[in-house]
Formats: sequence, structure tokens, C-alpha cells
Amino acid sequence: MTLSVVSSYLPIPLDRGDPVRVSMTLRALAQVPDCTLLVVRRPDTTAEHVEQLRQMLHPMRVRTFEATPFRYDRLGPAGRYAQALAYGLPAWIRSRYSAELHDELRRRDGAAIALGEAAGAYVHGTGLRWHWDKANVLAASLPQEIEAAGDLAYRLRARYLTAVSTRFERRALAACATVSVTSDDEAERLRRHHGRAATFVLPSSVPLPSGQLPRPRERELVWLSSFAYEPNLTGLRRFLAEGWPALARSGYTLTLIGSGLTAPVHAELDRHPAVRVRGYVEDLRAALATARAGVVPVWSGAGVKLKTLTLLAHAVPVFTTAVGAEGVPASPAVRIAADPQSMAAELLATTSTALDAMAAAATRLVEQEFSEDRFAERLRTALRNDGYLADRGAAGAEPAR
Repeated sequence: MTLSVVSSYLPIPLDRGDPVRVSMTLRALAQVPDCTLLVVRRPDTTAEHVEQLRQMLHPMRVRTFEATPFRYDRLGPAGRYAQALAYGLPAWIRSRYSAELHDELRRRDGAAIALGEAAGAYVHGTGLRWHWDKANVLAASLPQEIEAAGDLAYRLRARYLTAVSTRFERRALAACATVSVTSDDEAERLRRHHGRAATFVLPSSVPLPSGQLPRPRERELVWLSSFAYEPNLTGLRRFLAEGWPALARSGYTLTLIGSGLTAPVHAELDRHPAVRVRGYVEDLRAALATARAGVVPVWSGAGVKLKTLTLLAHAVPVFTTAVGAEGVPASPAVRIAADPQSMAAELLATTSTALDAMAAAATRLVEQEFSEDRFAERLRTALRNDGYLADRGAAGAEPAR
């Protein structure tokens, strides 16, 4: 069986949650016979990134495509939004769309897997049988951004994106034979908003870092997220305003790590006492080795949070909200608080001995529930059961030479 796998962005570098899930999925499928990845290059993709991906996925075939430029880009957002609507796509999805890739899919037969929300743009107009792996249900997650927004302009923009994205999501789901989500909560959201049952639930995974030597320092905290995703930044700002002052007075420090950091945001966050703004870090092992605990202050979002899993994989205890812990089984490694003040109080009340026990439980949790091997086994079994993989491919056998 011919299998086409589609991603709307090259998953290297692993600079935020979405590329991590895409990378794990591709690694799980790399040995499937007659499998081709069709992927859109990011604006900053280099030849080295492409070669790194090919080496990681060998013997899977990898074909890269450029995103199709906006015809009316010179008109700014008005031109981009107008052309996106003409395509029936939200502007953020249209920015990752490749007409050349779509044409290639129209020439292919067999089955296909769309990885992530933006890949749903390709499920129409082909003769392929589609599976859509969704990181989150847009109809549920985008309204949360409206509620969390404090700025009127951002709230109006979020309302518009919610309407357009929900319509896009509904049409794409109708064209897919099967669909997977990251948590039971997401499966319920899919049913509630679209009347569609998830074919299977596939929690995300993270690799356990090799050579990680934790050397935690007392009262050293870390925040790990993309600065470019507004719910992350909104949650961080709330935590810094309402929870951080008590921790700073008690001698805690907080390091902020993540991609998408702009100069204005850097300057804003740098004004807080005892906060160190680092931005993107390519190798997280050294950056997280000295963290005593991590904070994940998010009050909107959907699905299993890769930031939470990444901290746990690096033996960093996590203090978060119910949203930040979605899809994570109850564990001593994770403490849940309703608001920033409660999160700060939990941190202040947790002893060094308790933090040591949380750190040990963190790596056990990832090994047992969120390891790469477990993810690959779940994915291949589910795809085999739904007819996307032959038995030999599902078992991860080497393709015929």
C-alpha cells in the first residue's frame, strides 16, 4: 500500500510543541514500506535542516515544497486575509499552504495521513483515503483564546479566526475517513463541537534526553513554552503579576526559555525581578539540568502539553493548572493549582525532599506513559487496525529492497 504523509511545516528544529509531535509520528512511520513524506519548508528552513530530516527518517522518502506566496501580500493583512478566504482557509493555515504539494497529492493514490491542523488544507480534491492527526480541536481551543484575551483588538481577531477556523475544520473532517486526537478530553470536544467520534486517542510523547545529568539548584525555576503562542504569553503574564512577587521575595529565580521571542516582549518580561529571559535554546539538557521545578501557567489550550512532558522527561517537577496537566495521569511529579497565587503557595510549601521525589516520579511517568516506543506502538497498531498499514509495515519491518 502506498502511504503519503503530509506536514505543513518541516519539523526541524524542534523549537515548539507541534514539531515534536510531528517528528515522533514520522520516526514511528520511517520503516513503513512505500511511505513518502511531503512537507512544506519553513521560511527559515536550510539545506542542513532538510538533510538532518532525511537522515533521521531513512529510508522514508522525503519531498520538500515551498509555501505558495500570497498574491496580494503587498496589501498587508487585508490582502492576505482576502486571499485566504478565497481558498476557504484561515490566514494562518494559508501561509503554510503549498499549491505544488496539493497538485502532487492529486496525482497519488492509496492512503494519506495529515499531521496537524494546517495539513487539513490538503484533504480535499484528491483520491486518497485520509487520516487526520489533530493536535487540538480548533472549535474548542480558539474560543478559549477569546476569553483569555485582555486586548480588544486581539479579542476581535480571535473571534474572526474562531469562525473561519471552525468552518475549515468542519469541512476537512468531512473529507477524512478517520481522525485521532491527543487526549480523552479532546475526543469529547471533537464530539461536542463536530458530532464526530475520534477514531483513536494518541497522547503525544517526548524522547528521554540522553546524557542528562540533573544538578538542581534550590529555588531555581524554569518556564518552557513558545513566546509566539498568545495563550502561553497570557498565562505567563498573569503568573508574573499575581504569583511571582511572593516567590521573588522568597529568593526564587525564574528562567524563561522558548522560541518566538521578540524584542518588545523580551524588554517587557525583563523588567520583573529575578527573571532571566533566555529565549530559544537548542539543547535543553544543560538549560534544564539546574532547574528545581518548572511552572506551566496556562489557563487556555487543548490536548497534552508538550512543554509539560518535556519538563518531566528532564526530571523537572511541574507546577501547573488543570489545562497544563490535561492528558497526564495523576502523578506525584505534577502539582495542580487553580490560580497563580495557589501555584506560588504550592511551590513555597514543597520541601527539597518532596521535590526530589517529584523529580524521580517525573522520569518514571514519561518512561511508562509517554515514551517514544510506546507512542510508536500505539500509532502503528491503530493505523494497522484502520487499514492504513499492512501487517508487515505496522511491525516496523524493513522495506523490501
